[in-house]
Amino acid sequence: MLKLAGSLLVIAASFLYGWKLNEELREHVVQLAGMKEMLLMLRGEISYARTPLKEAFRQVASQGKEPFSSFLLKAAEGLDGTEDSMGTFWSRLVDQEAGNFYFTREELGLFKRAGENFGYLDTRMQLKNLELYMEQTEGLLRKAQKELEDRQKVARILSLTCGLFLVILLI
Repeated sequence: MLKLAGSLLVIAASFLYGWKLNEELREHVVQLAGMKEMLLMLRGEISYARTPLKEAFRQVASQGKEPFSSFLLKAAEGLDGTEDSMGTFWSRLVDQEAGNFYFTREELGLFKRAGENFGYLDTRMQLKNLELYMEQTEGLLRKAQKELEDRQKVARILSLTCGLFLVILLI
């Protein structure tokens, strides 16, 4: 009876671990879409409303989703107190907040590079820069969406298989 209860607990734990991995994979795709949306809204604020960078960050943060809205609020607040260039400040802020994102190194690097040219390029160049990073983000998003279902299936199967293997080993 005790072995049966232990076996069920191991299988349940492996199932929950697989479910957690599935949620993280899904959140990764959601955050990539959120990054694209954030860049799109920043482009709109800069091009159509001609909003200064600090106010553009606040506007997009008020309309955006987490973790990007809190990131942009920190960026807007930090613009006053920093003596660094905007690119250096953005890069440092991305490094500090990296734990809040489900990004790969490549995606984190893209997010870091996206803010490097804020503040010192003219409006037209900032818009071209934002469009470039939006296109790159779109490519990463399509790739992640294509791989999502396969990775979720693998995570489910592997977690349950490992759980069953442990049960067999323990019995």
